Amino acid sequence: MIDTDEFVRRLNQGRRWQVQRAEGNDAIGSYRFLPPAQSASGHVDGYFDYQNPCLTIRKLKAKHEFYDDEPGLGRLAFVLHLSGWRRIELGSAHQHELTKPTLAVLYQPRGMDKRSIWRSGAHETSLSVGIWPERLTSLFGFHPNCFPNFSGAEVESSEAFWYSRPLPYALMAAAEKLLNPNIHPLLFKRYISIKAQELLCLSLSTLLSDGEFLSRRDLALNRVEHVKTMVDANLTNPPSLSELATSLGVSAQALSDEMYKQMGVSYTQYITERRMNRAMLLLENGGTPLKQVAYEVGYGHTSNFCTAFKRHFGITPKDARGL
Repeated sequence: MIDTDEFVRRLNQGRRWQVQRAEGNDAIGSYRFLPPAQSASGHVDGYFDYQNPCLTIRKLKAKHEFYDDEPGLGRLAFVLHLSGWRRIELGSAHQHELTKPTLAVLYQPRGMDKRSIWRSGAHETSLSVGIWPERLTSLFGFHPNCFPNFSGAEVESSEAFWYSRPLPYALMAAAEKLLNPNIHPLLFKRYISIKAQELLCLSLSTLLSDGEFLSRRDLALNRVEHVKTMVDANLTNPPSLSELATSLGVSAQALSDEMYKQMGVSYTQYITERRMNRAMLLLENGGTPLKQVAYEVGYGHTSNFCTAFKRHFGITPKDARGL
């Protein structure tokens, strides 16, 4: 694990910005980034806690067109663009202009630069909260399945991700309070940590209620894969479709439709198919008593299992052992 100073060094590697570290115990993790004086005025204040959500406050005005390349570290960022103009290029697939109050969520893979471009005279006021994707589960107690499958710390995904939508009033109001915080210095560090988590929660709440965000094709594929994983891990007692749908933030009917579109079978049919395939594997390997096979694939009575097996394969479990 690296410390916060090393994290900031990597974040600023190869960039032309000056970095000033705030002094004093109460300012640990506080840094000010100054753009090249000939390019822009203003600053970017960063409040970094390597393992937890990191808050960045950006107040810039470009003297002429300039750009900044931020190295990719495999981070997920929630950008709250309050006013002004900035163009963001994230690899070759994502090029976006921020011109109005916007909530944008992006994933910047390790090794992929994120280029920010400001045209001459452009200003920008924005906040962002950055976090390692794998930390979302430990913070909230569940994995927000509204996102694609970002990989963990050991193996980074090579694909960037971007989604944006108008900034809700609740997020705008919460962000504005951070631009000029009136808080005692002894409480400032804790205040920033709490507000960063508040912005993260409000951003996630917005996305979990956004029908367009939840209906993305890449997310539908992710949901179906999640269902398949949950069924295989719980064949003796698989969750109900409504339980899975609730955990994924969609209706049971929508999830059922996605499954049928992707696999051509219903949820119940998929469970039966996986149970029978697992049972066939156990029978072919031999040695497992028939009663145990039935139990491992979710049947409390051997007779019910034998009936279902013959209906599915056209042969009895006893016949399957001799194949």
